[in-house]
Parts: sequence; structure tokens; C-alpha cells
Amino acid sequence: MTQALSGAAIAAVIAACWLLGRPRPKILRSTDASAVAALNRSQMELVLPRPSEDAINAETASESTSSVALPSAADRRGRRQLLAHLERQFQQGGVQRRQALAVCSAWQHRDALPLIRRGLRDSDQQVAALAAEAMAHFRGRSSATLPMAPQLAAAKPPRNVSRTR
Repeated sequence: MTQALSGAAIAAVIAACWLLGRPRPKILRSTDASAVAALNRSQMELVLPRPSEDAINAETASESTSSVALPSAADRRGRRQLLAHLERQFQQGGVQRRQALAVCSAWQHRDALPLIRRGLRDSDQQVAALAAEAMAHFRGRSSATLPMAPQLAAAKPPRNVSRTR
């Protein structure tokens, strides 16, 4: 018992010496973070010019008034063009990404599913919510169980039923 206590005491002394003897990272208290942030902002303005407010207002007004013509199910060329347009909008990000998902939600076509799935994983919460709303149309029955579709034969049980339990 005495040997165990002496060993524990020695280990505690060694750990305390090691922890106290370690060099601590020196935090520069003299650095003003607001000055660094202001410098970063000024440098970013030099690299990325801000669009004028008139251009922003005109752009949002034209986007809100313009509507996308949704192609019919038989129009393959129109579907491809719409998907390419939606893909470009989705790549731009921001408001355009939300608009692309709103069009996907209104279109309700299975060709838009890859964009909708990508929207579900998006970091923007509004985009993810729009994608979830668009995905709601595709939840539930699959297209194979529609009344017009031929009924699939019932799957046969496996030969060794004991392995399924």
C-alpha cells in the first residue's frame, strides 16, 4: 500500500512539474482585432467590387417579374434547357439558388431530383427548406405503383426462411 501511494505521489509531482514547466502560448494582447478586421474589409473591397444599388434593385425586380416556362413531359429539349438553366442558377448561389429550387418545386419533375437532393445538403437553411418542400412531392408511392403502371409480381420468399429472422 505504501509503495502504491509513493508511486502515485511521484507521478503527481512529475505531472505537476511537466504542466507548470510547459511554455504557454503568448497571446498578443496589444493586437486590436477591429483594426485587423477593418484592414481585411478594405482589402476585400479592392479585390471584389461592390455592385451599385441601382443594379441590385433592377436585377431583383427583373428576376421577381420573370417567370420560367416549364416544359411538358414530352418536350425533351425543353427539359434539357430548363435543367441547364437551373444548374447555372444553382451554381451562382444566394438568391439564384433559392429561385432555382422554387422552380424545381413548381415543376415537380423527376429530372430535377439531383438538384433537389443537392439542395437538401446545402448550408443555406432557406435553400434546404425549399428543397425539403420540393422533395415532399416525391415522397410516398413510387411511380411503379401508379394505377396506370403494370403491377409487379410479388417477390418470392427466400428458400431459407430461417435466415430472414
